[in-house]
Amino acid sequence: MAMGAGDSQKRKQFETEALPHLDLLFTTAMHLTRNRDDADDLCQETMLRAYRFFHQYSPGTDCRAWLLTIMYNAFRSSYSRRQGREQLSASTQEFERAIDAESNQNASQADPQQLLIRSGLDEDVEKALDSLPEEFRTALLLVDVNDLSYAQAAQTLDVPIGTVRSRLSRARSMMRYALTHMVRARRSAGS
Repeated sequence: MAMGAGDSQKRKQFETEALPHLDLLFTTAMHLTRNRDDADDLCQETMLRAYRFFHQYSPGTDCRAWLLTIMYNAFRSSYSRRQGREQLSASTQEFERAIDAESNQNASQADPQQLLIRSGLDEDVEKALDSLPEEFRTALLLVDVNDLSYAQAAQTLDVPIGTVRSRLSRARSMMRYALTHMVRARRSAGS
């Protein structure tokens, strides 16, 4: 079947608008899935859906946010089929209990950015980010890592802006908790 002029133009526009975001999509997919093969699959699914529905994309708008919305929706449908909501809820509650216990023991309000600078290791940040429950990790990825606005993140996640702000606040607290413990563990191991 021959490719028409419209198909050729669609392909060129897709290559210009969407393909430059492939690295960002893969990095986000790795954080969402925590597995290279699953990240590859999620990226492929995202790009296939994006190409299939590229006629719905409005040129001049934020293609990155549009692609991340597609990715998150693909991930969410896949994740809920494979994992079930109970596991997500249990891990969220477990993490929140640990954070609340830590907050009661130590009122220190260390800045996660300063902890990163002091630790000097991106690996710690990766581990801390991967330790977050999915709903909090996703909010942090969208806003703090991918620089989406609260409104764009809310649209991507299909939740109110207040929910994004709440999840982001909890995610930052969880990151602070995880990074603080990693720094302490490194100091204890070095003494």
